[in-house]
Amino acid sequence: MEIDENISVVPYDEKWNTLFQSEKANLLKAFGEDVIDIQHFGSTSVQGMIAKPIVDVLIGVKTLELNNSVINNLIGLGYEGFGEIGVGRLYFRKRQEYSFNLAVVIWNGEQWVNNLLIRNYLRDNPDVAKHYSEKKLKSIKKGYATLLSYSDEKADFVYNLLEQAKKSFE
Repeated sequence: MEIDENISVVPYDEKWNTLFQSEKANLLKAFGEDVIDIQHFGSTSVQGMIAKPIVDVLIGVKTLELNNSVINNLIGLGYEGFGEIGVGRLYFRKRQEYSFNLAVVIWNGEQWVNNLLIRNYLRDNPDVAKHYSEKKLKSIKKGYATLLSYSDEKADFVYNLLEQAKKSFE
């Protein structure tokens, strides 16, 4: 299956945290001793944010070399894997009644730290979260309605958001 897909954004849904907690329990079993920590991140983890209706899950591991039993467990849960996709993380997704994206990264590595930094910054700054939500809506209205085009369209905004977050937590 191709990594690019059609996307949409929707208002914040209270059930996203519950869905995360339920899936986290499944993922803890699937990864077993290979997992160090699992966190909810991305826009679905920030109260009130507009988001793609896909729960983003950050999985911290010691190595990106997953053993076959973990991969088979993920497949059993309905995930398809896309490998490293060139950004220092393994990407898996599940598209069923509820959708999930998994970012498997080195725990406490750059991807882990940066993703949680952005999440925490948005949680602590509702005005910034609102501005980001507006950016997402504008991107969709401009016709950036596939995953790759949408991600490219907001890449500079996210980079600047990370820089703001780093400064605020220094």
